[in-house]
Amino acid sequence: MDYLRTQSVGQVSPEEPWKYSPEFALDTKTTSAFCANAKEVDSGFTLYLQSYSQFSALQILNGFHRSAVDLKSNDAVRKLRITTFDMETEDLKSKLKIKSTMDLELNKPKFGKSGFQVLDLDSTFQGNVIRVEILETYGLGSTGRVCISELQFGEIKKDSFVAYPWVSFDKIKRTIEQFGKAERHYAGFRQLVLANEKGTILFYDQGTILPVFFKADQTFSFSEMYGEGDPLGFLPSIVGTYTILQSSEEGLELNLSYYDGGGIERNISWIFKRAEVGDEDYENFKTKLGTRFSEVFNPKTHYLLVLKEKESGRTFYHYELPKPK
Repeated sequence: MDYLRTQSVGQVSPEEPWKYSPEFALDTKTTSAFCANAKEVDSGFTLYLQSYSQFSALQILNGFHRSAVDLKSNDAVRKLRITTFDMETEDLKSKLKIKSTMDLELNKPKFGKSGFQVLDLDSTFQGNVIRVEILETYGLGSTGRVCISELQFGEIKKDSFVAYPWVSFDKIKRTIEQFGKAERHYAGFRQLVLANEKGTILFYDQGTILPVFFKADQTFSFSEMYGEGDPLGFLPSIVGTYTILQSSEEGLELNLSYYDGGGIERNISWIFKRAEVGDEDYENFKTKLGTRFSEVFNPKTHYLLVLKEKESGRTFYHYELPKPK
């Protein structure tokens, strides 16, 4: 099996992919899981493969096995639908042709590795796209989540399940590592919101100052930019609401929605990130400060927060937020 990417439906907290993304059902770790909204119809995920593959059996660890408490407090799958497709791309458009599909009844989960279930499909499933749909759940939990801790594809040999290895397992691990970087940016934004409870935070672009306010209720304000630089390039004061469009290793993409002076609704995209030593934005910041860098900023004691206007690439830095002791 050759992993390419996944796409989820109904995933819990999709803006925080490091928590419950489909890759966690493919990582061979029983303590991580893909989790979806237990009440959403046909929630699940689609697995895109690098090449055409086949399998005739599944092994699944149903439910969330991080702990016995997690297994009890989260729902498990009662009925699962497995479908394979051929995906062909023509003129940059992808077409899916269904190959095989089957609905499978799962047992109530037992905690730990003894909870693995083997499902013989009695036929060979083929394709380069696999869709996993959760049709019914065991309503055991209180969180509103339904989870799958592990899912493996393979075959039955001599009455035993033989799992097909991921030839691209390193790619799955890299994807999960990228989730870790995305979590760093998300945590940095939460720290910014917490700091904003005490007042406005100032971001700097050399001599130019941009006062910024992000609140927990998803409202924001950019006070008018002031300081050195071209006055024509200064931002007007704007107030509105923000939405986190996505979290990735590149940062948080924020959509800022507001009404301009003429009463017209505007939407602009900004990138927020918490830069670490070695990051491109960290090195750019260091270059801009030059010999003043060590006087102004200590990476051991303070965070470097970055706000970047997506369209223009203009970048502002905040380097006065101390790390928790």
